[in-house]
Amino acid sequence: MQRRFQSARCNANKWFYILQTWYMTRVEWTRLEGADVEAVVAMFLNRDHSRSTRITPSRGDGGVDILDRGAGPNGSDVVYQVKRYTEPLGSKEKTAVEDSLKTLMKDPRWAELNVEEWHLVLPWDPSPEAEKWLREFGGKQGVTAIWNGLTWVETLSSKYPEIIDYYLHGGRSQIQEAYEIVSAAFGAERTESGLGVLAVQEKVSKALLTLEDDPHYRYEHRFGSGELPAFSSRPGLVLHLAHPYKSNGQWSAVDVIARCAASTVERPIVVRGSLKLEPGSEAANAFQDFMAYGSPFRSPEGAYTGELDAPGGLSRAIDGAMVSTWSTNKDLGDDPELHLEMVAPDGKMLAAVDLKRIERSQGAEGLRVVLEETNDVFIIEDRYNVSGKTSSRHLSFIDLTGKPVAKVLPALTFLTSCHAPNFGRLSRRYTPPEKGVTDLNMAFQWPKEINENLMRMAELVGLLARIQTSSAATIKVPGAAAVREGQPQSWLAAAKILSGESITRVYEEGHSVRIDLDGAPTPAGSFEVSVPLEIIVGEQHVELGQALAYFDTPTFLGSQELDGRTFLELQTAQRRITYRLLPKR
Repeated sequence: MQRRFQSARCNANKWFYILQTWYMTRVEWTRLEGADVEAVVAMFLNRDHSRSTRITPSRGDGGVDILDRGAGPNGSDVVYQVKRYTEPLGSKEKTAVEDSLKTLMKDPRWAELNVEEWHLVLPWDPSPEAEKWLREFGGKQGVTAIWNGLTWVETLSSKYPEIIDYYLHGGRSQIQEAYEIVSAAFGAERTESGLGVLAVQEKVSKALLTLEDDPHYRYEHRFGSGELPAFSSRPGLVLHLAHPYKSNGQWSAVDVIARCAASTVERPIVVRGSLKLEPGSEAANAFQDFMAYGSPFRSPEGAYTGELDAPGGLSRAIDGAMVSTWSTNKDLGDDPELHLEMVAPDGKMLAAVDLKRIERSQGAEGLRVVLEETNDVFIIEDRYNVSGKTSSRHLSFIDLTGKPVAKVLPALTFLTSCHAPNFGRLSRRYTPPEKGVTDLNMAFQWPKEINENLMRMAELVGLLARIQTSSAATIKVPGAAAVREGQPQSWLAAAKILSGESITRVYEEGHSVRIDLDGAPTPAGSFEVSVPLEIIVGEQHVELGQALAYFDTPTFLGSQELDGRTFLELQTAQRRITYRLLPKR
């Protein structure tokens, strides 16, 4: 009996906890102001659908309060309309609901949406008649209309009690207190009470537990020493703040992670200040490009002064900072994988590469699109000035050092054909290229020096690519500084030998040739001997097998013993040696 009583007692405690939790999160919606109802319910939706967007009305919301793109059946868009009604809908309220859905279907601002589901969200469960009315009216508008009522809202209320506490029960003040604790620990060189590191960490950890109830953001606080930690591109990261303590070389860092897309709307992070750039400088021009087209920008060190308004007690003054921007637009458009050909005036295809659209951005003057060659050889950046109806194209090389020569050669060959009268033909990858569009902007007018360097680079990489067919080792593009005098000539000689040609090399005047006899007797008259065929590419040693070296009527100068081996020293007429590939047996 005792054991049964204990079991029953445990079950009672469990049910008490469930009931207590239910009563704690239950909300008297009828007593709330309409604006509070809409704010809380909308935040429920945003948290439960983290990618959804809160629509800020410009001239009416167009029947959309919350938009969740691509979240519906077959990738369709889902729209939520939040209403403050806490009682059965009368004719006036029904008319307002109908008007919202009608507006959505005819508002030109939402013409591109593919809406199959439209949700009416309010803290009131429908009667069967009301649910039928909404469903039938939605069908007339061509969408599935769904009523999310009190039961649905209360479920989310239990799932996200921190939202209720923050917006309705004064939780905002507790979070603000935790903000101040984190701020004090984050920015101070030492605490007034002389707390040690462990005590400070414990105090901050307790504050961070309170900050877990922040409905908009999560906070991750770290301590360390040495170099400041780098920030990552983790999903939802909206602010990374690192503070160095000059007195002891330690640092504190906080990552602020948005819980949903609407977090930055409800509690925005704002930076105000002034950026000082020298007129006409490279930085000033780059900033103009950022404003005009949204291109990345990085200011000089110390050029920015201002203030940061941020949650988590992280608001502070900014003095002598560096500002950098980059594109956060992940929408690369339809079919970002492209194919580009260079075509001769007679229609013959000369060369081709594959491209990928990696960035799109927009500024006050127009659009910017960035295409990257798939083997990481070059990048094309196009800018379109909408108002001026002009466009420009900029091509830049990616560092080729260390990349396999066979990988980069096709792109270099392609670039050598990018000149008039040839023209480009751009198409979607995996489709017939002849179905593509003509691109006249690929006929570059290269400056003479750039054109000569490009042709020379393509020639040398082409040589190494020919040699690559005879080597099991991956031959890589050397850095320009690593290529020693005479190396390119040795590559050409090796390529000819490997292709079956015989070549003659002349050694320097006053020098002789030393051959390892490998125990064989001194030859009489002209002779051939096998020698290693190898080249040096920058710092890379590439073995290519064996070649035959022919010595015509040599003059023998004697022999030498080196490291237990016998070497024959000789000279040839006109200092010439002929090489050919060792025939395969």
